[in-house]
Amino acid sequence: MTTSRPNIKPTDQFSLSETAVLLGVNRSTVYRWKDSGYLKTRKRRINKRPFVEGKEILKIFDLCI
Repeated sequence: MTTSRPNIKPTDQFSLSETAVLLGVNRSTVYRWKDSGYLKTRKRRINKRPFVEGKEILKIFDLCI
């Protein structure tokens, strides 16, 4: 896990891979958090792929540090 808070807007949208990079964890960790309900995701309307809002990333960062 990274020690510096990501400089992102709460309304930004990130893929699960981008979320892993921002938090400094492995991509499989982000998928595990998503599957367990620890990380809330939404689905894009166009391609139905999951994304994470910036406010969720900041919430996870604050909880883990």
